[in-house]
Amino acid sequence: MKIGIIPSIQEKYKNQFEYSCDLNLFSFLKKIFKKSKIELLTFDHHINKEYKLIIISGANGNEIISFNKSKKNFIRNELDSKFFFKALKLNIPILGICHGAQYIAKKFKSIIKEKKHVGSHNINLIGLGKKVIVNSFHNKVITKLGKNLLPKGFAQDNTIEYFEHKQKKIIGIMWHPERYKKFKKIDQNIVKKLCK
Repeated sequence: MKIGIIPSIQEKYKNQFEYSCDLNLFSFLKKIFKKSKIELLTFDHHINKEYKLIIISGANGNEIISFNKSKKNFIRNELDSKFFFKALKLNIPILGICHGAQYIAKKFKSIIKEKKHVGSHNINLIGLGKKVIVNSFHNKVITKLGKNLLPKGFAQDNTIEYFEHKQKKIIGIMWHPERYKKFKKIDQNIVKKLCK
C-alpha cells in the first residue's frame, strides 16, 4: 500500500525553503498499515492509482493563504493543491490533519476564523455519543462547513474539529494523532475508515 504525505514548507534562511514533516506521522501510519510504503510528496512526485491514501499534513508554521500571504505559504498552497486535485481526480482517499483540514475545508467554501486552540480539550463525536480529549495546536477554527462536508466532531465552543465528505473518502481532523506517545485507537479507526 502506497501512502503519500504532503509536508510543510519552512523558510530556514531568507528565500531558502525546506520540506518538513513530523517523523511520528510515519510511525502512526505504520501502526495502522504495517505493510505500507510511505513517501513525502514533493513537487517532483507524480501520484497514480497505486496510492491508497494522501495526507495533507499539519502546518508546522504554514497557514492557509487567505490568512497569511507569505512566500512559504504560497509554496505550501501550491504543493497542497497539486496533490489534492490529482487525488480527487483519481478518487484517492484524502486525510487532512490540522492545516490539512483547514485547507480542505476552505476548498469546499467553509468558514474559517482566527481563534487560538492550544492545549488539550474535549470534543463531542457525533454518532459515537461520547467525548474524547484531543490535542490542539492551531490558531484558526472552522465555524461553518461548506457544501458536501458533514460535521462529525465539535469542540466545546461549537467549532468543527472533525468532518467528512458526504460522497468522497475525504476526512479532516483538527488535532494531531501523531503527537501522542501512545497512538489512540479512535484516531487509528478514523484513518482506517478512509481505506476500507
